[in-house]
Amino acid sequence: MTLTNLFKAQAIFAWIWVVMFWFAPEFAAQGPGWEVTPNAVAFGQVASVPILAIGIIAWMAPTLAGDNLKKLGMILGVYTNALFIVVQLFHVSTDAANFDPLGMIPTIIFIALFYWKCQASD
Repeated sequence: MTLTNLFKAQAIFAWIWVVMFWFAPEFAAQGPGWEVTPNAVAFGQVASVPILAIGIIAWMAPTLAGDNLKKLGMILGVYTNALFIVVQLFHVSTDAANFDPLGMIPTIIFIALFYWKCQASD
């Protein structure tokens, strides 16, 4: 898998969450154990807009970043995903959410793959 394809996979993963927030909020909330209320559905739809944008940026990253693709890979693929893990673990530690392996495991895999591809020699 190339770094370009990895960015595209990350974009698709983000867009899957956007679709879930709009069309299957119950499924998106099931793993963390959140109650689905009209306010939570509305918040998920609002949160889906920046997630959509992150997906677009990830999809276009090879064109936008050019020779700096590895730097962007570290920022979006490693650091941003790691922050996502930290936030999830915080919510689990405060009992605001259940541990959700379906949200956590793909993110850990993305971190590992981005780190590996960004550290690979040219």
